[in-house]
Amino acid sequence: MNHSLSFGLAACWLTIAASAQTATYTLFGEGCNGAPVGNCLTLNDVNPTHQLASLPNEYAYPVQNTTGLPIQVVGFEIYTVTNTGVQQTGKTGIVYDLSGPGATTFTRPAPNNTANGTITVDNTVGWYSTSVYPPMTFQPGEVFWLHADAYNLIAPPQHVTGGAAGPVNNWYRRPSNGMIWTSSVSVARQIFRVHCLPAVPTVPTLTATSLPQFGTTLSLQITGGPALAPGFMIYAIDRTQWQSFPTPVDLGIVGAPGCALQTSSDVLDLVLLDALGQGSSQLAIPSNPLLGGFTFYNQSAVLSPVNQLGVLLGNAGTAVVGN
Repeated sequence: MNHSLSFGLAACWLTIAASAQTATYTLFGEGCNGAPVGNCLTLNDVNPTHQLASLPNEYAYPVQNTTGLPIQVVGFEIYTVTNTGVQQTGKTGIVYDLSGPGATTFTRPAPNNTANGTITVDNTVGWYSTSVYPPMTFQPGEVFWLHADAYNLIAPPQHVTGGAAGPVNNWYRRPSNGMIWTSSVSVARQIFRVHCLPAVPTVPTLTATSLPQFGTTLSLQITGGPALAPGFMIYAIDRTQWQSFPTPVDLGIVGAPGCALQTSSDVLDLVLLDALGQGSSQLAIPSNPLLGGFTFYNQSAVLSPVNQLGVLLGNAGTAVVGN
């Protein structure tokens, strides 16, 4: 982290009122690789009619890459609603098949997610989107599972009788069964759209390997960029607008299709990627409890000739300073 970046944020530190706060870092948004995101794998997504159910489970929904091409999955949508009448947020992700990467036959979901995200759902039936981190690449014919929590709060995305069934049963798990994946017939006609990009080039991805805690260093990583390329980490204090434009700002109009600027761009930190397309940016967090609750934002970017603008944007993140 260079001194100008630290000094650039120092003015922001001084404007914050203290509040008791736990330090968090939350990812949001989808990155780009020069091609527009498409819904390449879908089920029951045309004129769906949702069948409400309240079940104390989290689910894994089977998907097979039937596009005939390698794809990069950056997120997905499900057609659902809350069961509580108020907004709810649940965990999501991508799960390999238990037989491992490259599997072309379904067995059961692996125990743990390979990519993770969250989804926020309201009390109106409709499409709700989640991004997953990191983006996952799947070859033609490869199988995988979409993961979404329900636990009575978010209804499983299920079409009424007459919708098409998935390629095999979905699976569920809950604390009372020891969180072991178990075959289920309770949600047989899932409703989803998978967000896909071509597999090459890989999408730059932002992750945090530490938290913005008092007296520590926040470490942010860029992965999936071109080897030895220059990149930068955006530090911002606003995720509602860039200049006079509301965010996200679609950069397709300036030659970067599928890319969206998610934040303002108050300070840029130069990051030189290594031979693996990886780099890091660090920010020292002051040991000052008056900064409790201070919130700022990041987005990763790398220079690349794959579009006219010459830049690829990764996903973004929200940092909340605290203990």
